[in-house]
Amino acid sequence: MSASQSASPSASAGGLREGAAALEDLSAARERVARSLASVERVVAVMSGKGGVGKSAVAVNLAVALAQRGARVGLLDADLHGPSVAKMLGLRGQPLSMHTSGALRPVPGPAGLAVQSMDFFLQGNQPLDWDGAAGETSALRSALEQAALADLLAHTDWGALDALVVDLAPGADRLPALATLLPPGGAALAVTIPTEVALLAVERSVRRALDARFPLIGVVENLAGAVCRECGAASPLYHEASVERFARDVGLPLLARVPFDPRLSEAADAGTPFLEGEGRATPAGRAFAELASAVAAFSPPPPEGESW
Repeated sequence: MSASQSASPSASAGGLREGAAALEDLSAARERVARSLASVERVVAVMSGKGGVGKSAVAVNLAVALAQRGARVGLLDADLHGPSVAKMLGLRGQPLSMHTSGALRPVPGPAGLAVQSMDFFLQGNQPLDWDGAAGETSALRSALEQAALADLLAHTDWGALDALVVDLAPGADRLPALATLLPPGGAALAVTIPTEVALLAVERSVRRALDARFPLIGVVENLAGAVCRECGAASPLYHEASVERFARDVGLPLLARVPFDPRLSEAADAGTPFLEGEGRATPAGRAFAELASAVAAFSPPPPEGESW
């Protein structure tokens, strides 16, 4: 799978038909994904519906916190256009390898994580381009993205995992798109910051997930105030909207309130897991530990009707 291979159909009607024919039928893609995830106990999708709320930081630190509890954890960066997980874990530039079966091996990460990302397929800071020089495949972009996500899930040999954490791209449509590929047993977290603008966008994603009857574990409030690294005192970052009231209104528990700590962003820029150093004992570190406990304890309801 590569961006250049995906962007090859011509602008002609025949080219579009050829490109569409190259995309596997959804049921076939689901079967491949189900086989790849057969030994994965649970998929946990981390969504927001909005960029800039620290969703990737939550996904990475949740994965590390689960691993520190003794779980076998995989981490998939499903943000195809803006992957950041590899950078945050110090894995950029790591070579991909394959089993003799042809399946991709996930890249070994800190805390024993098994990591997969589009970042590993791109050269340097090369952007992912589905459109081609003349934009000839723009009509197929959504289908191509869906096929690429299915490939990352299905062509990776995840092995036996207790949890596969999936860092979704921003957008209310991202969880429903993932849900069409997953076997039953998945669940999601909604990440927000305490502003009305963020809550408006995140609520749309939550409503879409509820409409699709995809299990939601709860809400994570990120940037829930700031902690002084000198004295430990907490203070608000925003004229804060009530995430607790939002969670109550949508019928979900508020699982964790993660305060801003400059060491979080410093660790991400350095590619060093925050929870593997002094961060584990900080208020933010304790919040991630609480979140991991809530995720580990969650039991999704059995699927009903024609949902995911």
